Amino acid sequence: MRLSYDHSISDPKYYENAELGVFWINQNDEESTETINQHRLLHLREVCERHNNGQKYTIEPSFYIHVKNESLLYCLVFKSGTTSWFYNINRWAGFSKEEILDAKTDNFNLARKKYPYEMPNVLLTTMKNTYSFIVVRDPFERLISAYEERLLSQLNPYYRDLAHRIYRKYHQDGREYGLPTFQDFVRHVVEEHQANKPCDLHWRPINDLCTPCLARYDSILKMETYARDMEYLANRTQLTGKIKAVQMNHSRRDSVERLIKKYFSQLTKKQLDDLYDIYKIDFELFEYSPDKYFALVK
Repeated sequence: MRLSYDHSISDPKYYENAELGVFWINQNDEESTETINQHRLLHLREVCERHNNGQKYTIEPSFYIHVKNESLLYCLVFKSGTTSWFYNINRWAGFSKEEILDAKTDNFNLARKKYPYEMPNVLLTTMKNTYSFIVVRDPFERLISAYEERLLSQLNPYYRDLAHRIYRKYHQDGREYGLPTFQDFVRHVVEEHQANKPCDLHWRPINDLCTPCLARYDSILKMETYARDMEYLANRTQLTGKIKAVQMNHSRRDSVERLIKKYFSQLTKKQLDDLYDIYKIDFELFEYSPDKYFALVK
């Protein structure tokens, strides 16, 4: 996969969806976009009230980044546009394009050099005085993306080893190395959750990453409407012209719909029930439906 960062959101061309590809900017009616954003915020509050704040009692600050120079507060939801935001946040911090794009660079740790962790009480105060936002995605599409990029790609040594360990766990064929099926991956995620083991950041539920019920957001961006939502955010934060888009050339040939059918048709009803139990709160908080997945299971 090749990345290039050559465009600005001020160009009437395209803006990047860091996980799904390039989207054309739609010149949507401003009032309509505002109405949609307000609906998302209100829906989040209503669901949080019904679910006792997602069973959270203290805000989780680990994945919030406070960009003081831009008066911006962003919560990282891995596999939901973080590639683009890491690039921009670290570029604003003064790091070089070469360092940011180096495959060996941990961009989260790089960002922390300029934007330090804030204690929960400080973070809550920050939310009152900055433009706070989160980027979300259909929970199971996010899971597919994590499976393909982290386990199947075999690019990262840690995840390459994890993929082989998952394979050996569910395939007693004597092979030391092998790629886990999506069903294997789901079994692993469910069993780790049921054993109360920490969930990997790339497929950890948003409710655990960002504790959104305890946060105060100005915008909820969705990957499915990323161009429109980004334009809305840029206009409200004086970031127009400052956010560089990323053009991504994927080797992936299948559409998201085909991938959903390919992977979720491998699961039994019980496996999907168990998986949905983990991500149910994310589906509800951000108004996604699991129906298309349950229509596919055996």
